[in-house]
Amino acid sequence: MIWKKNIYDTLTGCATLCDSFATECSRHEDIENWYRSIFLNLDCADMCRQLAMLYVRGSENTRLLASACIEVCEKCAQEVLQFENDRCQQVYAMCQQTIHCCVSILEMSGQTNAVHPATTPMSLFYGIDLRETLYN
Repeated sequence: MIWKKNIYDTLTGCATLCDSFATECSRHEDIENWYRSIFLNLDCADMCRQLAMLYVRGSENTRLLASACIEVCEKCAQEVLQFENDRCQQVYAMCQQTIHCCVSILEMSGQTNAVHPATTPMSLFYGIDLRETLYN
C-alpha cells in the first residue's frame, strides 16, 4: 500500500476533532441530549486514531478497519447533523472527508492485492531447499 500523508492527516485530524467535540458535549448543561453524540464521537476518534496507526505501519488489517471506520464515521456524521451549530457542522464535514479517505484506502489495498499474488510460488521454496542441499 502506498502511504499518503494527506490520508494520515485526515484520520488524525478527525480523531482529534471528534475527541475534543465529545469533551465539549460532556460539558453541556443538557448532557442527556448529547449522550449518543458523545459516545459516537469517542468511537469515531478511537477508530480513526487506530486506523491511522495501522495505515502508517502498512498493516494488512488496515482494510478491515477502514470498512468499520466508514460505518462509525457515517453514524457520527448523521448524529451531529441534527444539532445546528458551527462546531457540529465542522465535525460533520470532517467525518465526510474521513469517509472519502477510508474509501481511498480500500481502493488502494484492492490494487495491491492484484499486483502481489496471495500465495508464494513453489519455485521459491524449491530454490531455498536446493541451496541448502548444495551447502550441506
